[in-house]
Amino acid sequence: MYGRQAEAGLSPGERAALSAIEGVVFDVQRYSLHDGPGVRTALFFKGCPLRCGWCSNPESQAREPEPAVFARQCIRCGQFSPPCPDKPGAVDAGRAARCPAGGVRLIGERRSAGSLMAQALRDAPFYEEGGGITLTGGEPLLQPRLAGALLRLARAEGIHTAIETSGAAPWEALEALLPHLDMVLFDLKQMDSAIHRTYTGAGNEQTLSNLRQAAARGAALTVRVPLIPGFNATVEAIGAIARFVAGLASPPPPLDLLPYHTLGRAKYAALGRRYPWEEHEPLTAAQAEEMAEVVRGYGLQVTVGG
Repeated sequence: MYGRQAEAGLSPGERAALSAIEGVVFDVQRYSLHDGPGVRTALFFKGCPLRCGWCSNPESQAREPEPAVFARQCIRCGQFSPPCPDKPGAVDAGRAARCPAGGVRLIGERRSAGSLMAQALRDAPFYEEGGGITLTGGEPLLQPRLAGALLRLARAEGIHTAIETSGAAPWEALEALLPHLDMVLFDLKQMDSAIHRTYTGAGNEQTLSNLRQAAARGAALTVRVPLIPGFNATVEAIGAIARFVAGLASPPPPLDLLPYHTLGRAKYAALGRRYPWEEHEPLTAAQAEEMAEVVRGYGLQVTVGG
C-alpha cells in the first residue's frame, strides 16, 4: 500500500457505485508539494461560496464550466468566423474544443470519481513517503457526494487523504467526510465577521463553528491563514486568529501563514474580469516573519509558506 493502512469493506458493488458519482473539477495537479505531506495529487473542485478579492483561482468560483480566453496563446488559426475575441464573449465550448493552441479554453469539466481516482493512481508510486490526494478548489464541501466518493476510494487503496476547505458550508457536509480524512487543511482568514463579509462576501460564523466542531472531534487539523495586505496582514488581526487557534485543542493545531501573491492575475484577464487587489503589493519576507512571531507568541507551531 501507499504509506497507510487500507480500509476494508468496499464490495465490488460499492466500488462501482462510488466510481460512478460525478462532479465538476477544473484541474488535477500532479506532484504537488504544498497541499499536505509528501508528494500529492491535488484535485481542484469547481464552485466556491466566497468571493475573496485576492483569490488566486478565480476560475474556481463559478460552479459550472466557463469559457476563458488566453489571447497571448492565439495563433490566428483562421478557422473561426468571426475571429475569437481577446476577452470572453463570443466563445463557446465548440471553439474551446477545436482551438489548436489553447487560446480558448473551457474551464471545468464533469468527471466521475472513478476517472479521477484512476488518474491519481498513476502517481501512487510517489505516495510511499507519505504523499496522497488532496481535495481542494474552490470548495470541495459544495460537492460532498464527489468528495466522499473520492475519499472512500482512496482509503480503499491505502492512500493518505486530505482536504483544503474554507469551512463555509453546512457542518453536515464536513462531518460526513471526517471519518475518511487523514488531514484537514482549514482556511481561517479573519476573526472580525464584518470585515470577513466585506471582503469575501460572507460572514465567518459558519467557518468558526465548523473549525471548533472539527477540533472537538479530534480531526488532524492544520489551520491555514492567507496573509493579505489590506485585509488581515496586521499584528492585531493575526493575533486574534492565533488566540482563537490556541484555544481550539490541547495541543493546538499548527498554523500555516501563506503570504499573498499575484500569480492569479492573468486568470482574471482570461475570464474578462478586473483583478480586485491590484493596488496591493506582496509582503516582504520581514513582514511575513513579523506575523509569524505574533503567532509564536501564543505557543503555536507556525510555518511561513505552508
